[in-house]
Amino acid sequence: MYSPGRRSWAVYAGLFAIGLIVFGAASLAIRAPGYMDAEYYFATAGQLVQGRGFVEPFVWNYLSDPGALPAPSHTYWMPLASLVAAASMAIFGSTFRSAQLAGVLMAAAVPVLAARLTVSLGAEKRTAWIAGVLALLPGFFTPYFHTTDTFTLFAVIGGVALWQTSEAVGRPTAGRWFAVGVLIALGHLARADGLLLWAPALYAVRVSGNRRVRNFVFALAGYTVLMLPWWARNLQVTGGLVAPGSARALWLLDYDELFSYPASQLTAARWWAAGSAVLLRHRLESGWSNLQTVLAVNGYVLILPLMVVGAWTTRRHPVVRAGAAYALVLFLFMTLVFPFAGARGGFFHSSAALMPLLWSLAAVGIEQAAIRIAPNRSWELARTRVLLMTVTFLLAGALSAWALAGKAGAFGPASSFDRNLLTYRQAGQHLGGAGDSMVVAVNDPPGFFLGTGIAAVAVPNGSEETLRQVADRYHVRWIVLEADHPAGLDELYRNPSASSWLGPPLRFYDPDGRAVLLFEVPLEGEG
Repeated sequence: MYSPGRRSWAVYAGLFAIGLIVFGAASLAIRAPGYMDAEYYFATAGQLVQGRGFVEPFVWNYLSDPGALPAPSHTYWMPLASLVAAASMAIFGSTFRSAQLAGVLMAAAVPVLAARLTVSLGAEKRTAWIAGVLALLPGFFTPYFHTTDTFTLFAVIGGVALWQTSEAVGRPTAGRWFAVGVLIALGHLARADGLLLWAPALYAVRVSGNRRVRNFVFALAGYTVLMLPWWARNLQVTGGLVAPGSARALWLLDYDELFSYPASQLTAARWWAAGSAVLLRHRLESGWSNLQTVLAVNGYVLILPLMVVGAWTTRRHPVVRAGAAYALVLFLFMTLVFPFAGARGGFFHSSAALMPLLWSLAAVGIEQAAIRIAPNRSWELARTRVLLMTVTFLLAGALSAWALAGKAGAFGPASSFDRNLLTYRQAGQHLGGAGDSMVVAVNDPPGFFLGTGIAAVAVPNGSEETLRQVADRYHVRWIVLEADHPAGLDELYRNPSASSWLGPPLRFYDPDGRAVLLFEVPLEGEG
């Protein structure tokens, strides 16, 4: 057994230094936020740095029935990622590279956390190093660790929350329970489903001895103290602790309905009328998708068995049980409650909180597998351990390099994080000298704003008539119709000249060679 001490701090310092080098170098391959979530956090961070507060010069969904632009920001996504990016940008400049610096620091902390969790499990220093090196090779998470999304933020907050929750079981002081509540609040401020970190906390309260009520009260106090300012802001701008429109996401029958207009059509009655067979099918499909994420993303396919071995070996440890509680609740929540968000990335995002623990369990699994395999094969234990470790590192490294290269554009523009930015810069060139009051309808409003500086609203999920209603409501002057568009606009994309209210579009091509149509919306009385 290995006890934390002076030597462990050398391990942590070494891993953090290596993390700064590895993640700092890898971040250079990512030149743009890449997709709507990361673009949103970066764009709203820019608004904060410019002193405009929590506002957004775009509308990416209509759930809260936003009015004129700019609208209140973070009524669907939470604010912490924007605040972290804004802090970095305030110090180093309002650029994407500056925002990435905060992410690099957090990413470098993840291997340290994985090693510390391994020590908490009672493993040797060697095993802690294995866990830390695995965290330096995060597989499919790699490119997402280097953009302005919540992945590294939630990996650090969630991992520390699980660790401290387990520590509170053995050492249930009032201060530690208060800190657990603060960590849950930080998780919630990072992601709305960070609220699920209460699941391991409640497990820990239940097994923490005779002072359960006191422990819960202190955890709740820590959570409440940190959440109060955000709740006060929400009450001021939306009239509720959370944006009232967010609940409409419960009643989706398809992911694209997230962009429905008006969102008032998303009701419980309509959802229930779809029938139990349809609702069950959605959840079975989501559950299957989430299981595939567990296998391929969280478990690197072939490393998952080592994680299972490590989990079984340490199954009685509070941090393993806390992690299991969070994993189970997260899977059920993203399968049964929000099946479309879960299958389209929500489970992937929130499972980042489990990764430091999973890397620790994989390291323990390597040790345990070597102990079991070596005698059966008449191999030397040390060589068996080195063989398993080498194969695991090679697999994790190859997967990490492949994932990063794809998003960096090494395999073509189709999956590159640059694709949206290049497309929208082309659109901005066609628009010429757009005034500050211009509004454009487009698939990705945050990305369009970053690429052009022009306010934007989302092309709604619906028909051409729905698009016209949005154009009228938000005074849209141009519509950017891309190859990836709502099914109700297929005819407009294929046969734009048939439109009764839009003239012939300008046409250009995205980095994939697909046509992008740019329609000018006639002023009132011109159509």
